[in-house]
Amino acid sequence: MTSVRSRAFAALLAVVPTAGLMAVASPAQAATLDITVKSVAVSKSVFVLGSKAGCQSFTITAVTSEPIPTAGYEIAGVGADINAPGGKTVKGGQFAQVGSTATYKGTFKMCGKDTAGRWTIEVYGAQLAAGDDEPELTNLVSKSIYLKRPSKLTLNAAPEPVVKGKKLTAKGVLKVNGKVLGGAKVKVYFKPAGATTFTYKGTATTNGKGVYSKKFTATKTGVWQVVYAGGAARNAATAVDGVKVK
Repeated sequence: MTSVRSRAFAALLAVVPTAGLMAVASPAQAATLDITVKSVAVSKSVFVLGSKAGCQSFTITAVTSEPIPTAGYEIAGVGADINAPGGKTVKGGQFAQVGSTATYKGTFKMCGKDTAGRWTIEVYGAQLAAGDDEPELTNLVSKSIYLKRPSKLTLNAAPEPVVKGKKLTAKGVLKVNGKVLGGAKVKVYFKPAGATTFTYKGTATTNGKGVYSKKFTATKTGVWQVVYAGGAARNAATAVDGVKVK
């Protein structure tokens, strides 16, 4: 069975133009490299892109315990698998060594056409000696990044002004990636005039048209706020509306 690490190693070898198209060896078969990947940093971990949006670049920086020797090796360096939600490797490749140091950097792109959700980056080093069939691999370090669809939330707190003690309705629409979203939880908060923090008042659920509605008793002039928490594949959203109580 071809492993994720071996598929990305094929991209690292530059045998094929994209990751996941050719196997070299499984981690169970590959020898272990004495050099380790000590740290991995990703320049951006959350991307908010509509499905028709373009691409945004990000950089992965890896630091190894020492530079991976290249002399006498057909291929030597650090690379990564970039796995889509569900685990399929769809991006990846070799990093560039920064001078002669133990730092390696690779630049990749996240695009609107990519699958929204949690992506996993798996970074490791590899060496392949000339004439050998199996690479030596370092440890593997994983990082997560998220591609989220943009969310938009509206709020109309009415009537306005409202008589103290009468009912007030907080109502609006939730859209994600330009489309209404049903069955989503929206939390409602209120901040009285002169206060500095919002107080939770209740939760509403959007219907099939993305509409939520929640009634409250008006007691004070202030600002109403609704919050959609979002998730791994959807960005959070908020909206506010001020109401005067007379």
